[in-house]
Amino acid sequence: MPSQIFVSMTPALRTFLDDCKAEGAKALAAEDSADLDELYRLEKRHCELGGAPAKLHELLDGTEVVERRESPLLGEDGAPLSELELMRRQSQERSYQRMVDGVAPLTGLRRVEPDVNHQGIRFATNFGTQVIVAFIGAFVLGYFFVENFVAPHNFNAKVIAGACCSFATLLLETLLLVVHEEKVARNDKKREKIEQRAEKARMQPSRAGKTSAGSKVPDKAKQPQEKKDD
Repeated sequence: MPSQIFVSMTPALRTFLDDCKAEGAKALAAEDSADLDELYRLEKRHCELGGAPAKLHELLDGTEVVERRESPLLGEDGAPLSELELMRRQSQERSYQRMVDGVAPLTGLRRVEPDVNHQGIRFATNFGTQVIVAFIGAFVLGYFFVENFVAPHNFNAKVIAGACCSFATLLLETLLLVVHEEKVARNDKKREKIEQRAEKARMQPSRAGKTSAGSKVPDKAKQPQEKKDD
């Protein structure tokens, strides 16, 4: 339910209400607290009547919340709703929530999740681009490092340093690829184990039902034999 927030009255707020052109502002200035929504309404009405705009956030500086009141729901005629009307609205809200329960947005229905093949192609494209950029960047790093700090006029040293950096980067990318593939393989094995356990858990109740049904059949078959013996 909506609530009314009452704040304490400060000297700056009283001064504004005394000078306010809106109706009811001077009477509110004599109170010890004021409704926050009413203050905003009075400030808006004061500006509409030609008054100087007031910075309400500065006027509310130093105020404290002194009370909260639950304001009753109002009908179309402006009168508070009765208990019966409130119960009817709550019932309609519950029925609406049950009706929309489980409804998904159209964007989620239209979105198609990428399958395993698309994910593999995307990873291969990203990894290949990363390797090429890292290979070239490592060569440039080694080349200009030698040029600026080691041997500026030795071209062979620059090329060798760039090639070594590129080779080290290639080894690092290969190591990262192996780690990634190992992680994917472990996740696949773990997923297979979980699926196998779930399948076994589903099969056990069905087997138990068949066993109990089979144990009841001989008991039913013994009843006609006992009657014949009698």
